[in-house]
Amino acid sequence: MLERSGRLVALAFAMAGAIAAPSLAAPRTAPGAAAMAQAAQRFLDGLTPEQQAQVTKPLDDGTARTNWHYLQESGHVRDGLPLRSLSATDRAAVHDLLVTALSSQGYGKAAQVMWLEDVLRPVAEAAMQDANLTGAGLERRRQLVDSFDSGKYWIVVFGSPHDPDWGWTLSGHHLAINVTVADGRIALTPLFLGAAPQKVESGRYAGWRTLQHEIDKAIALMAGLSLTQRALAVQPGPVPITLVADKGKPLPGAFAGITAAKLAPAQQAMLLGLVDEYLGNATDDAALAQRAAIRSDGLGALRFAWWGPVDDPSQRFMYRIHGPSILIEFIREPTSSNAPANHVHSIVRDPRNDYGADWLRRHYTEQPHQP
Repeated sequence: MLERSGRLVALAFAMAGAIAAPSLAAPRTAPGAAAMAQAAQRFLDGLTPEQQAQVTKPLDDGTARTNWHYLQESGHVRDGLPLRSLSATDRAAVHDLLVTALSSQGYGKAAQVMWLEDVLRPVAEAAMQDANLTGAGLERRRQLVDSFDSGKYWIVVFGSPHDPDWGWTLSGHHLAINVTVADGRIALTPLFLGAAPQKVESGRYAGWRTLQHEIDKAIALMAGLSLTQRALAVQPGPVPITLVADKGKPLPGAFAGITAAKLAPAQQAMLLGLVDEYLGNATDDAALAQRAAIRSDGLGALRFAWWGPVDDPSQRFMYRIHGPSILIEFIREPTSSNAPANHVHSIVRDPRNDYGADWLRRHYTEQPHQP
């Protein structure tokens, strides 16, 4: 067991990078941890032995733990089981598990991201018919159309819900939820949410929007800055091609933008309200621990940066909120060339505790397992 503990500590550093300082301790007995373990075990108990073998991985399997992505099925091969392979009862059990990790707003966003896949499928099928493709081009388009499917989200359970340390992941197109339970504490990073289209423009669902407040609150904050403050917040150069803190990329080493300490109290409230839009996707156990860590770091350590135009939200833009205990990025971009910016990606990471790395490390340092 001591050897396994050492591997977990090494894995924690490998997945999250060097941890600068210990994050603020969260309660060791988060009320939601027990409910989450029970929901996960009920899900596992409903599977066949073959399905259980496919859906479970060791907690110290770093390759599997980081093998999530927001690309479609054709763009990334995942571990675990796709929802479409499960019975209706087992799919319901997955949603029971989601509810234990996400708040009502977070669950609503995640469910809508998955639902959008089924909205997009008939649109993609009609476009394929109109394109008059043949040969390899037609086959590639068929694969793309087939990937639009709310059942193509993969779940993996790491370790056993009976153990103090375990985790699970659900990922697919525009969604990746990474949950770690470490000695009764719940970490919910990295968390990826995206949508294309962000706003449905036509058909029976015209007007439906995903991640709208992530846009509106950021634009309102920028609008409320003085010219001097904007000069500190807006970054030079073009909007990045994709999220800088994207999956598989190292976290930005430098802090860019204006510090929260340089904002007036009302502006600080707007910035913290934007942060809460992201933290509030988690249930209280994870959200309160993240808020406490940010508060402990202080407003002087929290920065807000913006790329792109500030007066036209229909154009491509990106923003970042960055502190020792939080990194949030959001980008809005066109779905295709010469199209409005109607494609959004967002990610929440914890520079100190992605995948619960800090908590796992400290748990096995403070309470090493005996052989």
